[in-house]
Amino acid sequence: MRTPMRAALRFALAGWLGLAGLSLVAAQGRAATPPEKILPATTVAFVKINDAATLRDAFKQSQFGQLWNDPAMKAWKESLADKLNESSKSLKEKIGVSYGELIDLPQGSVSIAVVPRDDPKAPIAMLITADAGKNASVMENVLTKATKQAEAADSKVTTEKFRDVTLHVIQSPPDKAKDEKKDKDKAKTKDKDGDKPEPPVVWTSKGTLYFIGSDVEAVKDLVAHDSGRDDSLAANESFIQSRKKLGADAQVGWFIDVAKAIKLIAKSGLPARGGNANANAKANADQTEAFIQLLGLNGLKAVAGSFTLNAGTYDSISKTFILAPVPTQGVLKMVQMPKVSLKPEPWVPATVASYQTYSWDLDAAYKAIDDLLNQFQPGILNVLEQQLVGPNGGDPINFQKDIFGPLGDRVTVISDFKKPVTEDSQRMLIAVALEDAKAFQNSLGKLIALSNNAPKKRQFQGTTIYDFEVPDMPNPNGKANAPARQFKGPLSVAIAKNSLFIATEPTLLEQVLRGGGSTLAENSAYQAVAKELPSQVSSFSYVRPDEQARISYDMIKSGQFEKALRSAAAAGGPADAAKFAGMIDKDKMPDFSIFAKYLSQGGSYSLMEDDGVTITGFTLRKSNP
Repeated sequence: MRTPMRAALRFALAGWLGLAGLSLVAAQGRAATPPEKILPATTVAFVKINDAATLRDAFKQSQFGQLWNDPAMKAWKESLADKLNESSKSLKEKIGVSYGELIDLPQGSVSIAVVPRDDPKAPIAMLITADAGKNASVMENVLTKATKQAEAADSKVTTEKFRDVTLHVIQSPPDKAKDEKKDKDKAKTKDKDGDKPEPPVVWTSKGTLYFIGSDVEAVKDLVAHDSGRDDSLAANESFIQSRKKLGADAQVGWFIDVAKAIKLIAKSGLPARGGNANANAKANADQTEAFIQLLGLNGLKAVAGSFTLNAGTYDSISKTFILAPVPTQGVLKMVQMPKVSLKPEPWVPATVASYQTYSWDLDAAYKAIDDLLNQFQPGILNVLEQQLVGPNGGDPINFQKDIFGPLGDRVTVISDFKKPVTEDSQRMLIAVALEDAKAFQNSLGKLIALSNNAPKKRQFQGTTIYDFEVPDMPNPNGKANAPARQFKGPLSVAIAKNSLFIATEPTLLEQVLRGGGSTLAENSAYQAVAKELPSQVSSFSYVRPDEQARISYDMIKSGQFEKALRSAAAAGGPADAAKFAGMIDKDKMPDFSIFAKYLSQGGSYSLMEDDGVTITGFTLRKSNP
């Protein structure tokens, strides 16, 4: 049974903390200790809003913020507000603030973190810190009222003194339906271990700083180190390396210690059943960790990122850093992306909606695949090659000679939309550069001979096109009302322009082969994005958002979006999807031209270096939207 307690805490905690960063005001008084210096070095994941006031102002000045405040959006916004009004009134009655007031409460930095616990049944705890600043008394009142609401809904509420603060511990009442399911599952598995209740919600404050978490001891640990600690997250070597790569000035930052997360997953292992459960669990953990090392995933140390709005010439800029120092092993060794000078190929039309190209050493990828598979079974690729012989005999396929050898070191993906734009109008083409087109033509013939379904073969302006029919796939989980698959085929394949082309729609392939029109490299919008790219990159992408936004707009206006959300909910997806579908009044949405004037060109690029990969994405600011 769902309780008012859970709803109250959802909007008092998740709603406030998850959205607050977009609507905060500047913190006043002494600066609180940065959360990364309060959290322990064992922290697995961390998200932080660095300066809430700056983020709020930046959002207002960004093109999305300007779109939201455009007079043409007034009717649609009022309609949305009316639909939210009832729930907002209920919130105001329960804890004394509306949604708008709730997200204005915190001031200063806000952070959410995941830390490990020494409990196999609840291996992690969630911790939140926020500085309420001058709104501390209002925040105290909100959380106190939410706690009383929880107690009225049969939650167990206790308090505990720790040092100079009071901890409020809220334990939700049992969910009967969930408990009945657990009992049935235990009967099936003969699991005699006792079940633990759902994690509590624990909150306290020290001055204007608020701590909220899902574990009493973890919250106490934060309180005990509210002035910082030597063995903090900020002292974590992976965190330090990531911060050096990304900088510390972004409005939003995040960090995942992948090495610790992998160990946490390994310790969780598979459920131990029967016999000595502890011994079985340890054996499972050891096996999982050994498998992770065999795949080379232990070389992936951390993933971190940052996000900033309205900075310089950028409307938005984001960075992601994957910390994986050389020498990498296993699956990580398959992706070697040396920095080179990359420019759009002459066959890329100027009309594409998106363009991505990657420098990829495919010869190194083959060797890494061979080395990895040999660890499982020596010579397995050779065994497989001997089995890949066509119906009429002949030489078997040789993966290195016939497949990887003729391939070049570049992969490109382009997409656009057929007119009129609909949910089925996207066209996509993948191109792999060839070092030896003639050799790969022979290899393609071998592969086709091996296939059970021979493709249709046709000529187009001197190039042979192979159209492969794509078989119908059953709906997920066998549900008749599940959404239909998006890709309907056929796949069209051709070798031309020193490339292997694979297209999801034959007309895009034909357009590329035909040529003659303006190219992407000549396009002024692309050139504006290209100016932001380093001279040598491991990959880069270009995006024209207008057509991609147009398809979403048309789906909403036509009712297809609402239908898709309701179908997803009916097929077993999130139940709230159907509720969300009714929140958007398609009849009051302004003309697409209002949205289009706030959309700008953007792109991204990556740099692979000895310490890992840095990916930078950006959208350019429009001078006069």
